[in-house]
Amino acid sequence: MQVSIKADSSNTKSILTLLEEGGYALPCNCHGARRCDGRQYSFDCAMIPKGGVTVTLPGRSDSIQGISLEDMSPVPGSGDTLLIDLGTTTVALALIDRNAGKLRKSAVFPNPQRSFGADVVSRIQASLQGQGPALKDYIRQAIEQQTSLLMRGNEQAPEELTLCLIGGNTAMIHLLMGWDCRPLSASPFTLKERTPGPLVRGSCQILIFPWISAFVGGDITAGMLACRRNNSLNYLFADLGTNGEMLLCHEGRMFAASTAAGPAFEGSGLSCGCPAIPGAITRVALKRLQPLLTTIGNRLPTGICGSGAISLCKELISRGYVDKQGIIRPSFPREGIRLGVSPDRKPLFFTPEDFRQVQTAAAAVAAGIETLCREAGLEPRQIPVLYLGGGFGFYLEPEACQTLHMFAGVSPDAVIPMGNTCLRGLFHYAVNEYEADEQPSFPACLSLPEICTVSLADSDFFHKQFIRHMTYED
Repeated sequence: MQVSIKADSSNTKSILTLLEEGGYALPCNCHGARRCDGRQYSFDCAMIPKGGVTVTLPGRSDSIQGISLEDMSPVPGSGDTLLIDLGTTTVALALIDRNAGKLRKSAVFPNPQRSFGADVVSRIQASLQGQGPALKDYIRQAIEQQTSLLMRGNEQAPEELTLCLIGGNTAMIHLLMGWDCRPLSASPFTLKERTPGPLVRGSCQILIFPWISAFVGGDITAGMLACRRNNSLNYLFADLGTNGEMLLCHEGRMFAASTAAGPAFEGSGLSCGCPAIPGAITRVALKRLQPLLTTIGNRLPTGICGSGAISLCKELISRGYVDKQGIIRPSFPREGIRLGVSPDRKPLFFTPEDFRQVQTAAAAVAAGIETLCREAGLEPRQIPVLYLGGGFGFYLEPEACQTLHMFAGVSPDAVIPMGNTCLRGLFHYAVNEYEADEQPSFPACLSLPEICTVSLADSDFFHKQFIRHMTYED
C-alpha cells in the first residue's frame, strides 16, 4: 500500500512521526535509531524528509479480520444464499452465489444481546428471569436489519434470497428460536428441543445446523466440514471464542467438550479490549515496560484484541513481571501497562485484572485439551494437527501460547489457523451438498458418528489440570 507524505524544507520530523500523525503506526524495533540499517521497511526509518515523499507500507485492511471464506475476496455480482455465524460476541454474515461458488459480500456486527451479559451463562439466566422474548427480538431484528443493509449494499433485496444457513452455539440458537433455556442452566443439561427442521420465510428456506450437545453447537458441526476438507483423520479442532469448544478426532472416535474461556480471546472484558479491527494491537514486545506494538493495518492503536493480549502476557511472563507460580510481582504497575493513546486520545492500559482474565482462559483451554486426550487415551504431544477456528487465530503467535501452556503439549508447528470455520463449513455445504430440488436435509457427511461428550464441569481431572496450568513451571 502506497502512502503519500507531505513535508517541506523546514521539516524536522522523522518519517515515522509523520506517518503516525497521518494515522499510521508501524512497529519499529529501534524507534528510528536506524539499528536495522534502514532495511526493516522499503524506506529508511530515520529519514527526515525535506519534501513530499511516497512510501510503501505493508498491506492493511479496512474490515474485521477472520471472516474470510475459502481465502476468497468478494466478487461483484448477485447472491442467493446467506450464511450466518451466530456467535455470543459477534455475528458474521456472508452473501454468496451458491451456483457460482462465489463470495459476494460479508459483514460482521456485535451481538446486541450483549446488553444482557457478555457470556452465555448471563444470557441464559436473563432468559430464565423473563427476558427470553426480548433476547429473541434483539437478535432477530439485528439480523434482519444487517441482512437488509448487506443486500442493499449489493443492490439486491432480501426477497432475492433462496437459502439461509445458520450455525451457532446451542444457547444462541435457543435464544434465537425463543426456546426454554432451563435445560441449559443446570446438570445434566439434557436438551428437550431438537434442531428445527427446515424453516421457510417467503421464498427462502432456512436451515439451522445441528448441535452435538448443550455446549457444543452447530458452529462446531459446520466447522467439522471445514476441517474434513483437509483430509485429516486425526486432529483437534478448537473454536476459541467466549466458549472454548473443542472436538478431538482420533482413530475414528470423536470426543467433544466446551470450557468457559470467557470473552478475553475476543477482546471483550479487557480494560482496552477490542475485536480484530484495524488498529487492534495484535503483538506486543516489551523493553523495560515500554511497548513495541504491531497493529492491524498499521493503524494507530485503538485497543488490544485477543491475540495481542496473549502476546503481551507472554512478554510479562518471560520478563519476570509474573513469576513461575502465576503470581503478579510488585514490578507490574498497579494501574497497568500503558500501551499508548487511542485516536480519540484515551490512554490504553493493560491491567493486572486483564492478565488474570487471559491467564484463566488459557488454563481452561489447556485443561480441556488434556481432559479430551485422557478420554481418547493419548498425550497432547501426539496430536498431529490443531485446527484453530475464529478470527482470534489469524494473528496468534503459537510460541506465545506455548509460554502460557495454552495448548498443553501440542506442538506450535501443529497449529493451523482456519479463520471462521463456521462460515467455511456453511459455504462448503451450500456449494457442494445442498440440493435445491429435494427436501433439504443434512447430507451423509454431516451424519454425526457416535461422539463422546465430556462434561468438564464434572471432571476432577479437569479441575486439577486447570489449577496446574495457572502456573508456568517448565
